[in-house]
Parts: sequence; C-alpha cells; structure tokens
Amino acid sequence: MSKPIFQDETGKRWRLVKISFTTVLFTMLLFIYFFDFTLVLLSTILKIYLLVAIIIGLIRMAILMYFSYKQYKQKEYKRTKKPLKKKRIKRRRKKKFRPKVSVIIPVYNEEVVIERTVRAIKKSKYRISEILVVDDGSTDQTVQVVKNAFKGSRKVKVIEKENGGKASALNIGFQKAVGDIVITIDADTIFTERAITYLVRPFKDRNVAAVSGNCKIGNLSNYLAVWQHIEYVTAFNLEKRAYEYLNCITVVPGSNSAWRKKAVVKAGYYDHDTLAEDTDLTLKLLNNDYKIIYEDRALSYEECPEKIKDFIKQRYRWSYGILQSSWKHKKTIFHSKNRTLKYFAIPSMLFSYFLYLTAPLIDVIFIIALLTGAKSIFLFALFFYLTDTVASIYAFKLEKEKMKPLLWVFIQRLAYRYLIAYVTWKSILMALKGYSVGWNKFERSGTNQFGQSDEKGE
Repeated sequence: MSKPIFQDETGKRWRLVKISFTTVLFTMLLFIYFFDFTLVLLSTILKIYLLVAIIIGLIRMAILMYFSYKQYKQKEYKRTKKPLKKKRIKRRRKKKFRPKVSVIIPVYNEEVVIERTVRAIKKSKYRISEILVVDDGSTDQTVQVVKNAFKGSRKVKVIEKENGGKASALNIGFQKAVGDIVITIDADTIFTERAITYLVRPFKDRNVAAVSGNCKIGNLSNYLAVWQHIEYVTAFNLEKRAYEYLNCITVVPGSNSAWRKKAVVKAGYYDHDTLAEDTDLTLKLLNNDYKIIYEDRALSYEECPEKIKDFIKQRYRWSYGILQSSWKHKKTIFHSKNRTLKYFAIPSMLFSYFLYLTAPLIDVIFIIALLTGAKSIFLFALFFYLTDTVASIYAFKLEKEKMKPLLWVFIQRLAYRYLIAYVTWKSILMALKGYSVGWNKFERSGTNQFGQSDEKGE
C-alpha cells in the first residue's frame, strides 16, 4: 500500500510517514537517559573540582602558615640574640650604616591628604635627605597646598610635570633623588616615626634590592574598611612573611617600600606598560637574582576605600596590573633560577585568581553537594572554613592585632568572593580588549585616623 501524499498551499507535494508510539516513547526515554547521565557526569566533575580546590587551598594555607612561622622565629632570634662577649681590643668603632635616603611621593589631585602625609615623614627618627613630591599634572590645589605648608623647608621639594601616569612620576623622582635608598609612599599613607629606620636596615646586605613595609588600614570607619583590614592582616602580610622566607615576594607595594637606587636604575626604572608598576619592578628585581625583604616593624597606615564603587575601582587597577605583569614576565619566570617564585608564588597567585573567577560556581556546587547528600564534600568544606578561621586568628596574633574584627571573617570571606570575582572577570575582559587605565584612583576623604591625637597635641 502506497504512503498518502498531500499538497500544501505553495503546491509542494509531501508524503506522510507514520511513526509508531513505541518509536516515540523509545526516543523520549533515550533523551531522558542521556540528559540524566549528562547531569550526573557534570555534577560529579563539579564535585571533584570543589574537592580538589578545597584540598589545594588547605595545602596552600598550611605552607603559608608554616613558612610565615619560620620567618617570624628567624626574625625574633636575630632581634633578641645577645652578641658574644669578646676581649677588649683597641680598635676603631665600626661606622654605623646610615645611607642617604630620599622619599618620593607621587601625587595626582591629593589636596585633601598630602599635607598630613608630608608632616608624618618629617617626624621620622631617621635623618632624611629630601622629600620629593612629584605632581603628575594635578588639576586641584595639591601643589599650592604643599608649597604653602612647607615653604620654609629645604627638604620638601615639589616637582611639577605633565600628566603621564604614576610610573612616569616615580621615574622622575628616582632620577632626581640624591639618596642611595629611595622610599616610595602614597599620598594617603601615614608613616610611623621609626618606619624608615626599619626600612633602611636590611640594605646592609648588598644583595637586597627592595624592602616591603607593613601596610595597615587607618580608617576603620565602616564594615567595608574592616573587611579590608582583615584581608591586609590575614592575606597580604601573612603571605609576605612566608614569601620573604622563600625569597619570592611578588609585590613590594608603592605605598610603603624602600628601593636600592642602583638596582632600580639597572632594572630600567618603572615601566609604563602595566598598571601595577610596583609588581612589575619587583618581578624584574627577583629575576635579576636580588633579594626582597619584608619588614613587619616598618608600619604605615593608609586610607582604604569606604564605598564599594571605590573599592572595585582600586581592586580593578590592582588585578588588571598584576595580570599584565605576570603575562609580561611569563618567559623570564619560566626560565628563572628562583624556584620558589616559579613553582610556588606564581602558581599560588594564579590559583587564587582561578578561585575568584569560579567563586559563584563553587557556591552552587556546594549547595548541590548538600542537596545530594555528599557528606564528604560538606565535611571537607567545613574543615576548610575552620582551618581558615584558625589561620586568621594565627595571622592576627603574629601582627599583634585585636581579635574583634575577626567576628566579621566568615561574612568577609563570603562577600569578598563575589566582589573580587566581579573585579577579576572585568580585568580579564578588559585585558582581552586591550583596554588601558590611568591613575584610576578613588577620591580621598581624609579619614585616616592614625596619628590624629598626636597632631592635636602639637
């Protein structure tokens, strides 16, 4: 029997084909089976990913805690050991290590905070040769504020230039500086009186090219500032302790740092092709076989963003710049003799970025694991959070900080994941587009509270 034929409105002829109910049912069951199989496979892969991420995170945390403790004990031993008694022999006393020091403050529209910053530097216990305020084409009254406040000071000098970015301002400062050691400081950062003394001491070792100070938050005015305070103590400074012991500090922050001028000149100064000029220079020095030191006693207090919009703007610059620097130095890092930099510091940083990128996904996986009864993953995650809390307490103990802010630690970790995830995705997308950013600084509020009581008593 021939199959029926019909003709549609356009005149095209069609032949009808009968499909049995069994065939339809079989097709639907097959589709459901493969759909279910795909979901199970995807769920298993995601659960394995979460498990692996937790295990690697725990290992990384354990390594940081172990080597930060080793660094702490090593420093304490050097600082407290008593010199051996020797027979009295008439000889000339060794000349104290007192190199010339220049301080560079690159500024762009910093009229609100610059005067306090310079005054704090002038109070330093170390004798400074000069304070160079390098103005990068400010459109406000920054230059006038400095000139009016310090017109009778020979040490405070203002260098004016056209707007060219922070790297160009720092380079002019280095070229004009008379000091063998150059301190760089951001316009919103307040140094303690002995900070520069501590920053200079490690340069007795001629192989030391840079020293990173201990940056802290000076405006704990709201929850976002407290979260950043927790991050500075539990992440930035803890990492620097461990990385110093392993000689692989990847960032000497421009807000609190000291540099051997000869080493910086040899490295070709700051480059203009990244937004993280301090990271870029640090990596160049490490690849030139220099040592980088972390000095926890060189304390400074800086103003952090108080609004989420400003926080994202700041972190976008940091994130984008660090990605640029890592990509720029990928070949030299791959061939570097510094094994800890190549096999731990850089992979550790990339792992952190990867976790930030997948932060929302990780939370979804965790919820799926709970709903499907994956107890092992739940227990691993719980163990990770408990270990992270212990590590946070440990970091606060090392820094001799009050424990009260740690009441926020769980919320801080949760909220930060999404904020940094957004910033990281934005950085990668902008990098792919070849987007460029200038100073991209947030507007200062002048709320840095450190040292205000001292100023009132003057």
